Amino acid sequence: MACPPESEVRVVGPCDSGAEGARAQAQQDQPCPGAVTVSPATVMVESVDDAEGLYVAVERCPLCNTARRRLTCARCIRAGDFVHFDGKSPERYTEKLERLQKMKKEKEILQQRVIKTMDKKVQTDQLKWKIMTCKMKIEQLKEAICSGNEEVKCGKDLLLRTQEEGQRLQRRASRHQEKRDKIERHNRRLSELLEKRNKELQSRLEALAEARRGHILELTTYIFPTQEEKQGSRDPAETAVAEYEFALTSSTVSELAEARRTTYMSGRWIWDDQNGETSISITGSHVTLPSNGDCSAYYNWVEEKSTNPGPELDHITPAHTISAALCYATQLVNILSHILDVNLPKKLCNSEFCGDNLSRYRFTRAVNKLNTNILHLCFSQHVDSELLHPHHTLRNIMFLVSPENKNLG
Repeated sequence: MACPPESEVRVVGPCDSGAEGARAQAQQDQPCPGAVTVSPATVMVESVDDAEGLYVAVERCPLCNTARRRLTCARCIRAGDFVHFDGKSPERYTEKLERLQKMKKEKEILQQRVIKTMDKKVQTDQLKWKIMTCKMKIEQLKEAICSGNEEVKCGKDLLLRTQEEGQRLQRRASRHQEKRDKIERHNRRLSELLEKRNKELQSRLEALAEARRGHILELTTYIFPTQEEKQGSRDPAETAVAEYEFALTSSTVSELAEARRTTYMSGRWIWDDQNGETSISITGSHVTLPSNGDCSAYYNWVEEKSTNPGPELDHITPAHTISAALCYATQLVNILSHILDVNLPKKLCNSEFCGDNLSRYRFTRAVNKLNTNILHLCFSQHVDSELLHPHHTLRNIMFLVSPENKNLG
C-alpha cells in the first residue's frame, strides 16, 4: 500500500476508534514503503508498550514509512485489522494481503500456463526451425545430387569416349601389329633375298674381277708388255766410290751415296734410288721410259733441234722413244679404265704425245694428266700407296697390273 509523502494517515482500530492521537513532528521523507522488509507488528512492539494507555507514535509508520503523530493500536497492527485513514479504500489490510496472495497464486498459475503454452510454441518453433533446416539441407543435398549426377554423367560420357578411343586405338594397334608382323616377314624375306643377291653379286664380282684380270693379263702380255731393263753403262761415281771407299770416312761415303741417289729434274732435285740405272720398256725394248720419270731428254732434244735445225742422222732419238712410250702408256691407261669401269679425272687423247716438237708447257701438262689418271686407277684398285710415286709413270702401271695386286678388278 503506497501513500504520498506529505499526506496524513489515520489508523482507526475497533477498540479506540474515537480517539485521536497527537500529531507528531514529521521527520525526513524516505523512499516508497514498498521496499519495507520489517513486519509492522515487530516495529510496533518496539515502539508501543503492552501497557494500556495512549502513547505518541514517534517511530516510522510501517505502512507509509513516515513519522506521524497519530495514535495506533499495537494489537490491530498485529492483526492487520485497519484501513486507510482517509477512507479512500474500505478494504482492510488483511483482506488486501489475502487478495495479494491470491493474485500471486493466480499469477504463478498464469505463468505456469503461459510457460506451458510457450513451451509448446517454443517446441513448435524449434520443430519449424528443424524442419526449415532439414528442408534447406534437403535442397542443398538435391543440388549436390544434381551436380553429382551431372559430374557422373560427364564422367560416364568421358569414360565412354575413353573406352571408345581405347577400343579404336586397340584396333589400330592390332592393325599396326599385323602390319609390323607383315613388314617383319617382308623384311626377313628381303634380307634373305638380299643376302642371296649379295652372294650372287659377290660371286659375279669375283667372276668379273677374274675376267678383268684375265683381259688385263692378256693386254699387258701380248699388246702392251712392260719390262724393266738395266742400262749398259756404269756410273763413274759408283766405280770411284768402290775404289776409294776404304780411304774415305763414313760421313763422306754417306754423302756420296745420297748425292748418287738424287737427280736434278725440272729445276729441282728429286730423290731417285735408281738414278737412271734402269728404264722401263713398253711394247718393245726400243720404246723405253726412264724409271724415275725424268723426261728432260725430250726437252733437251726439242731445244737442240730448234736451235740447230738439220738432218737427223739417227732415227731413234730420246724424244721419239719417250713420246712413243708415253703414247702407249696413254692408250694402256684408257683401255684399263674401260676394262675396270673407272672414270678418269683428266681427259687425255691417245694421240696427245704423237705431235712433233711439243712445247715444254704442253708436254709437261700432258704428262701430269697421264700421271694423275694412273694414280687414280691405282687408288681405285687399292694399290699400296707406299709403292707409288707421282712421277714414276710406267712403274706405277706395273704395280697396278701386277699379279700380286689381289684387289685388281
